[in-house]
Amino acid sequence: MEQIEISVIIPHKDSLDCLPRLLNSIQLSETIEIIVVDNSPIPISRDDIKTDRKYKLLYSDPKRYAGGARNVGLEEATGKWIIFADADDFFTKSAFKTFYSLVDREFDLIYFKSASVYDDTLMPSDRNIQFNEIVDKYISDKNSENEARLFFVVPWAKMIKKSLIDKYHIRFDEVVAANDVMFSILTGYYSTKFAVDSHEVYVITTRQGSLANRQDLPAILSRYHVTLRRNQFLKQNNLPEYQASVMIYLYMSLKFGFKTFMLFLWQAVRYRQNIFIGYKTWLRSYKKVKYENKKNVRYIVK
Repeated sequence: MEQIEISVIIPHKDSLDCLPRLLNSIQLSETIEIIVVDNSPIPISRDDIKTDRKYKLLYSDPKRYAGGARNVGLEEATGKWIIFADADDFFTKSAFKTFYSLVDREFDLIYFKSASVYDDTLMPSDRNIQFNEIVDKYISDKNSENEARLFFVVPWAKMIKKSLIDKYHIRFDEVVAANDVMFSILTGYYSTKFAVDSHEVYVITTRQGSLANRQDLPAILSRYHVTLRRNQFLKQNNLPEYQASVMIYLYMSLKFGFKTFMLFLWQAVRYRQNIFIGYKTWLRSYKKVKYENKKNVRYIVK
């Protein structure tokens, strides 16, 4: 039996129409293991997944959310490298050629570029731009290594050495939203041999009802709490200049009433969070959020 080089971990919830597309975009190889972890309210079966790809199907409690599903996958994974994918996304045609060109390198964390499309039309979207800019700026020496390591706060479009994850027992937060932020911060922080690669390996989709497009109170509150913890970690490790602004969450809380706003404000006080961090970019961020919400209005769930 050949050694597993790559474990692809896929959390799944209510995306059966997309999942076969993702599975079929993964190269056929005995050195790749595919782990699908279903956390749907009504569990799926193998008969529900229309693909000829070989994969493991595991289950996690829906109350553990996507982060819990990823953690179940990590416990099962045996590959030298871990690659994460969301069930409604897919890999580019050349992705695994790129991955295999790097499997024997001494790096323990590698970031890549991605493309992005609207799921229903496959027309280009802009969800990839900020992450591609991180790669491009690092390659061109326009930002520091810490900026690259600590601002790429998604799990996809990365190769992560399993030994790095195991050494520091890094796991995903089992929360409503932003389960991947602290995982990304911790892998970025603890990596000793970091690299970026300019190849596009992953296609992000914008899909109605997906977690990324939720703007209800539980999702916003979850992202806010994760951001406060992220900033706390960076301050405790002498990296305060890489904190993220929390003002957008305070602004968004206003639409849920004064009591909710005061709850958000109290949480900032509790974490000793300087709410004025990033004030120079507030207006730009506000305009960006308004533009993106208007552009993607039919995909957003409030």
